[in-house]
Parts: sequence; C-alpha cells; structure tokens
Amino acid sequence: MIITITSADGENVAQLSVEGHQSIASIAEQLRQHFGIPAGQQALLLNGGPLPQTTTFAAAGVKDDDLLVVTQATGSAGPIAPIQQPAARPGMRLHDIPVRTDSPNATPELLLEIMDKNPNLLVELETNNQRLAQALKTKSIAEVRMVLLQIHMEAASRKFNEEQELLKLERNPMDAEAQAKIEEAIRLNNVQKNMEIAMEEMPEAFAKVFMLYVPCEVNGTSVKAFVDSGAQSTIMSSSCAERCGIMRLVDKRFAGQAVGVGTAKIIGRVHVAPLKIGNYFYNCSFTILDQQSVDFLFGLDMLKRHQCCIDLQKNVLRLSAASEVHEVPFLPEHTL
Repeated sequence: MIITITSADGENVAQLSVEGHQSIASIAEQLRQHFGIPAGQQALLLNGGPLPQTTTFAAAGVKDDDLLVVTQATGSAGPIAPIQQPAARPGMRLHDIPVRTDSPNATPELLLEIMDKNPNLLVELETNNQRLAQALKTKSIAEVRMVLLQIHMEAASRKFNEEQELLKLERNPMDAEAQAKIEEAIRLNNVQKNMEIAMEEMPEAFAKVFMLYVPCEVNGTSVKAFVDSGAQSTIMSSSCAERCGIMRLVDKRFAGQAVGVGTAKIIGRVHVAPLKIGNYFYNCSFTILDQQSVDFLFGLDMLKRHQCCIDLQKNVLRLSAASEVHEVPFLPEHTL
C-alpha cells in the first residue's frame, strides 16, 4: 500500500510503499533520509495519535492512501503526546475548522463531527473550498480523507515548484525576466498573506451573502420583493405583471431601455397599483421590463417615497404609513 508522510509543519512530504506486515520501525532509515530525523528520535502519528515502533502497519490501522505525520521526539522519559485536536462543538466559526493544508489535525472524523454539529458552516465552506465541502456532504470518511490528501499534496507540490523557481531566479537575479518574476512572486505572496489574514479575522467575507426580500402582495397576488436601494426605480418583470393582473395598466409611452450592469427593454410603466406589505397598503408605481431574472425589485424611488429604513441589526424593513412606523422582517434564507 502507498502511504503519505508529512512533517508536522507541512514543509516536507514523502510517499512510501509499505506492506501491512511491516513494522513501523522498518521505515526508520527512509524517514531519516527524507526528513533528517535520527531513527531513535522518530515518532509517527496517525489521526493525531502516536504509532508504537514495534507494531505493524496493519495492526496500527494504517490503510492505503493514509496520511501520517512524522515528528522528532524530545526524549525517552515518557510517552509521546498526541497532537492536540480542537474539539467539535456547536457555535464554531469558519476559522475554527482545521482545514489548512499544513494542518495535521484536519482528520476526516473531526471535520465530519464539526459539520454535524455546525451544519451552517458547510454553506460557508462551499465558497472557499468547494471540493472539501462536496466531500463532507457525502459523509464518507474515505472520500474526505482522499480530498484532504489531494489538498495536502497539491500544496506541497506548489511549494516545491516555487522553491525550484526561486533557485533558478537566484542564479541570475539581474536578468530583466528574472526581476519581473521575483516582483510577481512577492506580489502573490502578499496577496496570499492578505487572504489568510482575512480568513482568520473576518471569514464571513468568504461566505455567500443572501439578498434581502420581503413578502408582499401586488394587486392581491403574493410576491417576494427584492429590496435593492442601489436600483433607481422599482421594477417588475412582464411575467410577474401578468400574474398580478396589471399588464392592462402598462403605459407604453414610457417604453425605453434600462441600463445598469446590463441592459433590458422597458415595456412601459404602471403608474399606480396597490402594494400590501405586512398589514398595510401602499401606492406603488412599477417600471415593467421585458426580462424575467427578477420578479419584483423594490427600488430607491419607492423606498424614499414610503420613508423606508433597511435595519440590518434587527433584520427588518421599516416603512411609514398613516404617520406610523411599521416593521416587516426580511425573509429567511431557506425560503428564497
């Protein structure tokens, strides 16, 4: 079987072919050559726990494609302390998950346990590590182990290639092409460090942000209104206008072209129609577009008209009606 062995800091990686009946001690010389650790001071760890030198790989539970960590024992006075793993607990945040490619603590069992107790983290993980998120969805230890191994090997390969490239550049540092590559390498390193700081300090920046919707009724028909203060006008698609029964009120004299991130044809304008939000009715005008990407976009014109306030702390939309202020909660993510 093939096993992958890495140093505790992830700097060095080696793949070895071993048999199940071999003892752990039988690869001591190979480990010394790869990692520079004397045979008498080597300690192999699987899933954070030390493997006795006298036992066989099969007896220790080592399987094909397993990832082991080699460390240097500090002495023989006592047993080797296993690598401390963070305990899975509810309320964990994305930066608490040991998914860094140089982390020997990122065991499949631990990651699956964390996701079971924090299912919301799986949605966030899909944004910055979709491959690992898909493996975790299968709840297969073997699948997650394989993905972790691939991530680790890819990181080790990138590091090796970067070091080889740097050695080539150092041989002729005054070459114009070499100078450009050195400058780009420094820039990419700064970008990587910047991303790592962001992932540590504000991991929510890498999570998917759900838009703000409120439930409402237009002419008695239920619709989800997309609240968008960045849109100049309140917009409705032609198909939604048909469902709400207001296409007969479209004034085609206001036809034209809507220009924003893209362009869309304006069919016309409904000057006023009843809009019910919460328990109150409001007059609302709509620009009708010949596109179906958004049913109903509650834009800045009507937000200002009804003195609306987007309160993100309370997660509500406040509106003024009949000299009173009313609050309508934004729709939760699972209803969108």
